[in-house]
Amino acid sequence: MRPEVITFPQDTQFRAMVRNVTNYPYHWHNALEIVCVLQGQASVGVGGGTHLLKEKDILVINPDEIHRIDKSSRDNKLLLLQIDSAFYRELHPDHQYAFIYCYSPYHEAQAPEKYNKLKGYIADLICALNKKPGKNQEESVQDCLGKMLFYMAYSFDYLRFGPGGKAFDEKQVKRNKKMYKDILKFSPGKLGLKNLAGEAGISLYHLSHDIKHKFGLTFQELLDHIRGEQAAKLLLCTDKRIAKVSAESGFSDPKYLIKHFKLNYHCTPSEFRKMYRRDEETLISQVEYHDYPLSEASKYLESYIGVTK
Repeated sequence: MRPEVITFPQDTQFRAMVRNVTNYPYHWHNALEIVCVLQGQASVGVGGGTHLLKEKDILVINPDEIHRIDKSSRDNKLLLLQIDSAFYRELHPDHQYAFIYCYSPYHEAQAPEKYNKLKGYIADLICALNKKPGKNQEESVQDCLGKMLFYMAYSFDYLRFGPGGKAFDEKQVKRNKKMYKDILKFSPGKLGLKNLAGEAGISLYHLSHDIKHKFGLTFQELLDHIRGEQAAKLLLCTDKRIAKVSAESGFSDPKYLIKHFKLNYHCTPSEFRKMYRRDEETLISQVEYHDYPLSEASKYLESYIGVTK
């Protein structure tokens, strides 16, 4: 379960489910996941943050992003769309380093048209899935899926928009992707804003100001966020000592890992491990959900069908 292995139906690159989920411990998987609340509410933890999602809210979990669902209302119904990340990357090679930022409780008020259009694509996809099986249905599903992913890849790319609604110019987008690519290498001591600024041919002040202005975080805070998530995974699925976890996650000193955890997970790494690490059998026993027919989603999404036309 850590990491969770998702098996997709034969000859398909995604799966769609309607579930009542009351508890699902920390896990991650190599799939892009869309969580859409059809009824009730759900408390979804992503990284160190927790988001209360209510009816009509939508949230996207990126591939390998650590997340959980807990203490949710027992009458909720969630539409879960899980898309093979390899298929997503192959479909949009230009977005190899895309990170989707889609949290409707925080962002939809700034860009309601973007979220309504995304919900329209989801509604069209569910409508196609609920049609009578056959060649026409398969073609319709693939068409809807492709359009939805293309729209998401451009309109919700964090490296293009940040948490705001106005996009960077293309030169800045290219620069951000280069920065993100380097951050993912987790190389302590080798990665610095000064080096990135030199490669981009701009001043250190200019690049630093751009990052803080657009993302609301400094370069170091962005770097620590990604490295902290890597550390959280190691804490949950290995017995490695904190010093080893720190080094393998890219922190130059365990004290920086501890500082990050206190700021973002509101506990120390040791406390995090104690609270959330469980053996496989216990983890499985803690999972609580009930499946509904996919047709259940249609009545909740019908108002969005045709929005993309």
